[in-house]
Amino acid sequence: MSVLCDKEISKYIQEGMIDFSRSETDWDTVQKQINPNTLDLTLGRFIQWPKETQMPLVFGRKYDPEEFWELKEVNSDEGVLLAPGDLFLGCSREYFRMPKDVCGQVYTKSSLGRVFINHMMAGVIDAGFEGTITLELRNEGKHNVVIPYGARVVQIQFSYLNDQPEADYSQRVSRYMGQIRPEPSRPEKK
Repeated sequence: MSVLCDKEISKYIQEGMIDFSRSETDWDTVQKQINPNTLDLTLGRFIQWPKETQMPLVFGRKYDPEEFWELKEVNSDEGVLLAPGDLFLGCSREYFRMPKDVCGQVYTKSSLGRVFINHMMAGVIDAGFEGTITLELRNEGKHNVVIPYGARVVQIQFSYLNDQPEADYSQRVSRYMGQIRPEPSRPEKK
């Protein structure tokens, strides 16, 4: 595996890795988000805010997401206010159609990390995945932080696979294929 550089990222975007007909952004904006070996992603319009409940969510089992999550639209003038300890599921403005020979790894932008906002865990984007990227953001600091709609919050580092997989994400029984909003955990399909 090798990491893609800016020229290769730009080439893949030109070839359709980002579907601008389904994205909340455009070609010119995304071109400015390309770094030497990563692509910045921006916070999209919808978030899932966790509800207060004493009921346990049993991981891997079917549940009613509305009992645990509230879908909200981000106010473009106000953004999302995160108090210390707050967390939410967001999604990227960019809609991806990952090539069959490229995967991605999501990392917190360092400038966001320096105000102690962390992108937690689930950062692998499989070859063949299609959809927006769900972001798990948490305020680990001591100050209230506002994250504006469209802010660059994470970056993806892309890598070539050493071979095409026998079955990429689009060919498997997938839970999140084609998502356009932030998706809470779904039970595994069998």
